[in-house]
Amino acid sequence: MTPDPVDEAVALHDLALSAWDEHRYPRSIDLCRRALGILEAHAGAGSPDTANVLTLLGSALDELGKHAAAEAYHRRATAVMAALPSRPEVLLRLRVQATVALAGNLRRQGRYAAAERLLRAACDDAAPRFTDLELVPLRNELGVLYKFAGRHDDAQAQYTAVRTALEAAHGPDHPALAAVWHNLAGLAHSRGDLTAGEAYARRSLALHRACLPPGHPAVVADEAHLAAILQARGEPAEAEPLLRRAIAYFTARHGPDHPDVLTNRHNLAAVLAARDPAAAAALYTVVLAGKRRTYGASHPEVALTLTNLAALAAARDDHDTARTLAVEAHRILAPQVAATHPALASVTAYLTVRGADQPVGAAA
Repeated sequence: MTPDPVDEAVALHDLALSAWDEHRYPRSIDLCRRALGILEAHAGAGSPDTANVLTLLGSALDELGKHAAAEAYHRRATAVMAALPSRPEVLLRLRVQATVALAGNLRRQGRYAAAERLLRAACDDAAPRFTDLELVPLRNELGVLYKFAGRHDDAQAQYTAVRTALEAAHGPDHPALAAVWHNLAGLAHSRGDLTAGEAYARRSLALHRACLPPGHPAVVADEAHLAAILQARGEPAEAEPLLRRAIAYFTARHGPDHPDVLTNRHNLAAVLAARDPAAAAALYTVVLAGKRRTYGASHPEVALTLTNLAALAAARDDHDTARTLAVEAHRILAPQVAATHPALASVTAYLTVRGADQPVGAAA
């Protein structure tokens, strides 16, 4: 009997999901492309199965830092789902899934307002019909968005709802809680609560270490996250080897301009700043160039590195350079993040004191 082409495509999608779970994103992309070709030929471009594959394909590209290419697939997926009814329930789930993925893509590109509009609309659609557990991906993405935008109280509310739902469903020690502890650690770090941040980061790492091998990407990412908090606490001896391991690991997997590499090199520069400011400035400069290539010149991630370079320049009394860097960071951040965002607050304070030619306010 001749195999059904749609069944073959669904099987390829299942394999792509398995590759995704194993962080083998190029393999997932290849399988998605094969499934997509079959579905478009035999189920049609407007099929929900086609949209499901498009969402996974875009998400795998996002994980490789290829956000512009990913956006096109996410928009195709959301367009397909918008044209379909929201009944039966599975179609609403696929619509929300596609919307969350597109919003995550826009958030990664620094387009926070557009991402929030999508997520808020998805909440309006889903909240009356979803359980608290089903709302977890949506609320988690909102929390991540609000954290990056400097809206810390809003992020806290979303993460608390996620944690409550997961603990009610799985108990407090389930590995599913690791991601929310990781996110809570990042939020506490941004708020300057380093004691809580370290506790949350160690909790996430312990849960991942209990169920994953030592070389798993989630374990390495947790170690690097803990290292950033340790650096902020003035504990570089433990932080530095974890960051160097993460840099080597993610560079080998994804290349030198991947977001995980750039973030960890940025954090390593912060470790170096205390003992070798010149080396730190050189590393920040390399990271800045990489971020501009990867994100574009006006992304908030670029502003974070500009802010730290400005601080180093100010520390050596090179205020002309510091002011130039701070003004550029402010230009990027002010339209995109809350005034309380740590980086925006930092450059705003500096420019206010130094009598900059324009108002101050920026952060990421």
